[in-house]
Amino acid sequence: MSESLDAYLMALKTALAGSDRALVQDALFDTKNRVDRELARLSWEEPLLSPGEALSRVLATHGTPEQTAESYRQRETLVAEALGARLPRALEPQEQDRPWPSAFGVFADPKAYTSVLYLLLSLPAGIFAFTWAVTGLSLSLGLMVLVIGLPLLLFFLGSFRALGLAEGRLVEALLDVRMPRRPPLLPEGLRWTERLGNLFRDGYTWTSLVYLVLHLPLGILSFTVMVVAFSLSFTFMAMPLLRCFGTLEGNIFMLGTHYGPGALPPLWLLLGLGLLGFLGIMGSLHLALALGRVQGWLARQLLVKR
Repeated sequence: MSESLDAYLMALKTALAGSDRALVQDALFDTKNRVDRELARLSWEEPLLSPGEALSRVLATHGTPEQTAESYRQRETLVAEALGARLPRALEPQEQDRPWPSAFGVFADPKAYTSVLYLLLSLPAGIFAFTWAVTGLSLSLGLMVLVIGLPLLLFFLGSFRALGLAEGRLVEALLDVRMPRRPPLLPEGLRWTERLGNLFRDGYTWTSLVYLVLHLPLGILSFTVMVVAFSLSFTFMAMPLLRCFGTLEGNIFMLGTHYGPGALPPLWLLLGLGLLGFLGIMGSLHLALALGRVQGWLARQLLVKR
C-alpha cells in the first residue's frame, strides 16, 4: 500500500514540475494527509476491505496526479489574487522578477515598511533561534551517555524543523516571498526505528539548523543597519524644526564648526540637513527592501525542501 501511495506522490511531484518548490511541498503534504485520513475512515467503516482496494478507492476520488496538480495551481492563483499578493514566480505569465519601486515610489510600497519591521524583529528572533539551537544540541549531545539523551535529541531536531516552518510563515507575511505552509514529508520507513532515522537523514533538518544559527549574525547586522540609518535620517530631518522651536541651544559642533551658546547654525545649513535626512529615509527604505530580499532568498534556499 505504501508503495502505491509513494508512486502517486511521485507522479504528483512530476506533474508539478516547474511550479514553485514551496507549492510542491505543500501539495505533497496535504495529499498524503488527506489520503491517510480517508484510509483511516474506510478501515473503520469497512474493516473487511483490503488495504490495496481501500487505497485504490481513495485515490480514485482524488483523480489523476495531473488533475490534482492542476487544482493546486489554480488554488495558488486564487489565493494570491485574494490576498493581493504577487503570483509565485513559476506561475507568473510574463515578468519573473519583482519590479523595484521608483526612488519616491518606495514611500507607497507597503513591503518597504514590512521589510523594516522584519529586519527590526530579526534581532530578538535571531537571539532566540541561536540560543535554542546551540542549547538544544549541546544539551542533548552532552546527555547522550544517558537514556534521556536520544529522546532529547529527537525532540530538538523536530523543534528545528518546526521553527523553520514558523520562520517561513513570517518571511512570507512580511517579505512577500512564497514559503511552505506545510512541513516537508519525512521519508517513510517500515519500522519506527527507520522513521526516526529518517529524521537524521533528511536534509531539511540540518538546513533548518543552519538557518537558525545564521539568524543571529544576520539579525545583528540588519537591526544595527536599520537603527543607525533611520536614527541619523530622522535626526537630520528634525534639525530645522528644532531651530524653529528654539531648542538648538548650547554648544553645537556641526560639520567641523563650533557654534557656542546663542549662536545657531544658519537656516540654509539646517534646511540642507533636513533635505539630507529626507533622502536618507528614502534610501533607508530602499536598503530595507534590498536586505529583505536577501533574507528572503536565504530563507528560500534553506527552508524550502528541494
